[in-house]
Amino acid sequence: MNNNFPDDDNGHGTHVAGIIASETNNHEGVAGITWYNKIMPIKAMGAEGHGTTFDIAKGIYWAVDHGADVINMSLGNYQHSSLLKGAIDYAYSKNVVLIAAAGNENTMQPSYPAAFPNVLSVTAVSNTGQRAPFSNYGDYIDVAAPGVQIPSTYFNQQYAALSGTSMASPHVAGLAGLLLSVNPNLTNQEVIDIIKNSTYDLGIPGADNEFGSGLINVKNGLEAAQSKRQ
Repeated sequence: MNNNFPDDDNGHGTHVAGIIASETNNHEGVAGITWYNKIMPIKAMGAEGHGTTFDIAKGIYWAVDHGADVINMSLGNYQHSSLLKGAIDYAYSKNVVLIAAAGNENTMQPSYPAAFPNVLSVTAVSNTGQRAPFSNYGDYIDVAAPGVQIPSTYFNQQYAALSGTSMASPHVAGLAGLLLSVNPNLTNQEVIDIIKNSTYDLGIPGADNEFGSGLINVKNGLEAAQSKRQ
C-alpha cells in the first residue's frame, strides 16, 4: 500500500476481478460478466487479507478521484464507521455505483459497508437458488447473486472455484458495468434501481431478508437500461 504495486498476495482480489471482467472469447479460462470494462485494481488490504477501515476509506477516495464508475467491495466487518461512511457518501455524491458483500457468518447482524444506505448489498445463492448457508441476511440485503463454487482467475496463473459473498458481489458489479456500457448517461441511483427492479424473485414473494429484491437478472437489466436511452 502507498505505492504503485497493487499485486495480489493471496488470490482473493484476482478471483473477484476475474468474475467481473476476465477476458472473453479467447478460448481460455473463464468469461467475466462484463466484456470490455476496465479494472482499476486498488489494494487496501494486507497480504493476509486484513486491513483497516482507514485504508479502505482511503482506497475509495482514491478510486473516485481517479475516475472509477463502479466500486466493488468484497470485504466488510460489523463495526459502523463514520470515516468509512464519509468515503461511501463522497463516492455516491460523485455518481459512483457502490456494491458490497453482505458477509459470510450466517448472521443478520449488519455488515459494513454493505449496510450503508448508498451501497448495494449482496447476498450469495447456490446453483439451486437457495441462500448459501454461510451468507449473511437481514433487512439491509438488496439483491442476491451466485456465490457458491464460482470458478475464476486466481493468482500465480491459476484458476480456482471459491465460495462467499465476496464472489456474489462482483457479479453485481459486473452487471453495473454492463448497464453503464449500454447507457453511460445513467446515474448511479438509476443503475441501482435497475438492478433491484429487474431481479428474479426468490423466497417469499417480494423483497425479503434472505434475497433482498431477488436474484440479479442480466437480460432484464440490460433491457431496462436500453429502454432508458429512448
